[in-house]
Amino acid sequence: MILRGLGALSLLILGMSLAAQACTCSQAPPGKCPGLQEGDVVFLGAVTAVEDVAPGLTRYRFHVDERFAGVDSSEIDVFSGGEDGDCAYRFKKGEQYLVFTQPGAEGRLFATICNGTRPAKDARALLPQLRAMRRGRQVASVFGVLRRADAPFLAPPDDPQQPLPNVALRLQSRDDRFQTSTGADGVYSFYDVHAGEYSLTASLPARMDLTRKTIVGALPPFKIPDGACYEYDVDALPTGHIQGSVLDPDGNPLAVASVELYRAGSYDDSRPGLWGFQGAKGVFDFDHVGPGEYIIVFNRANRIDPNSPFRRAFYPGVSDLSEAKPIKLKDGQDLLNVNMQVKDVYPHRKLRVRLKWQGPMPPGDVTVSAKADRGENPMAEQIGEGLYEFTLLESDSYTVSAWQDLAPQPAAPHRRKPACELPSRIDAAPISVSGSDAAKKEILLVFPVSRCAAR
Repeated sequence: MILRGLGALSLLILGMSLAAQACTCSQAPPGKCPGLQEGDVVFLGAVTAVEDVAPGLTRYRFHVDERFAGVDSSEIDVFSGGEDGDCAYRFKKGEQYLVFTQPGAEGRLFATICNGTRPAKDARALLPQLRAMRRGRQVASVFGVLRRADAPFLAPPDDPQQPLPNVALRLQSRDDRFQTSTGADGVYSFYDVHAGEYSLTASLPARMDLTRKTIVGALPPFKIPDGACYEYDVDALPTGHIQGSVLDPDGNPLAVASVELYRAGSYDDSRPGLWGFQGAKGVFDFDHVGPGEYIIVFNRANRIDPNSPFRRAFYPGVSDLSEAKPIKLKDGQDLLNVNMQVKDVYPHRKLRVRLKWQGPMPPGDVTVSAKADRGENPMAEQIGEGLYEFTLLESDSYTVSAWQDLAPQPAAPHRRKPACELPSRIDAAPISVSGSDAAKKEILLVFPVSRCAAR
């Protein structure tokens, strides 16, 4: 089937509905192009009717506008759902699609979100290659569309990804160099490319980076074999950058903070924005941000999290969206030190956990854990030798425990098996703690003496 040669068609699907999030499509590396095979059913067509024929199974009637393989009539039925429910493709009546099918039960043809099916407007690079295959003509080794795009969730309203015409592209390996340009529709093609590892670069307009909006950083190199037909769409993203920190009421960066970026006027509690994370370094970063006005929200879902025990806040640290201060970013601008200080806190306190061994501490890895009765579990922070600290919410109770995975005993050559072997793990007796018990600031977890040491 042709899809085995089009490596970029089998991508991990992002941004689908909750029902489709359980579907993970395989990401096969580019292979030799097999062309159109006997048994393939591939066509360009418009949906004329939609019918639910069973729970979770839908039949779509298509009018075939152009045949590539396996279709000998002007009308065809394609099914989606059933056992592939999580990967079902949801076609819309009246719209045109490039459809790749796979055989199913009772002779039915099925389409999924993993097999390359897409709206016709997203197939402008692939359609010329399918036509060349059908006619037995030369197929491009590497082809795709170059589009101007924005980072996920940040595109302005009603702003489709625009193809970039007349842009010079270079494909280079250690031994070969190829050059082409995008057409009026942003499509590019490289022919007669030999096997190797290649890097793709472009002469883009100022303040744009060549990348793919589904990855972080620059385009990675890719490998292709001889005879490939590799579809590789790329994006020209803006170079704007926003960096800052979420600070606690004392002005210290939070160790854990989830932040999201939205275009001003587009915030919705139920809709995700461009996500960023602040960790041990105490900073968050948003890359490839275009010019415009934005807002930043911390803890959009208003999670009650002991590791970051603060309620939702908007930049520069207010609880109400109407008081949020928009961040103005120019084209290609770097905005640093965009700090927001959160103040609206869930009541919490610190608990220290001290560890003790009855006898010498054996070699091995120690884990300290606190399990919440109702909410989220806090993370342990090691602050000294055998000393840890948790943040507990006053509204919850916790079971604090510790265990040690013991290092394997080295085998002594030419010696008999020892009379006593250490276990693989030892556990300290757990202790229950109420988050509201402010008087209990420290607890002691004791590891029992091992059976070997007792002997």
